[in-house]
Amino acid sequence: MLHQLFSRSLSVYPRIYLQFAALVGLLIAAEFSLSTLSMMLTQRAVYRVSQRVRHRRELQRRERCAESGGNCCA
Repeated sequence: MLHQLFSRSLSVYPRIYLQFAALVGLLIAAEFSLSTLSMMLTQRAVYRVSQRVRHRRELQRRERCAESGGNCCA
């Protein structure tokens, strides 16, 4: 009885099942691409901040070097 009902529903509604499977596949792909994009943007932001910090430290080192009369070790 259950087997007949299940096989009948599969034969009557194959398009709905296929569309549902395609929708689930698209949602999984969208989630993956969004997380990948988010990770890339985060890495880019971290890189830009670290570049700014590195640039600022280099400027401070040059200022200290100029103040000490060219002796950077002082």
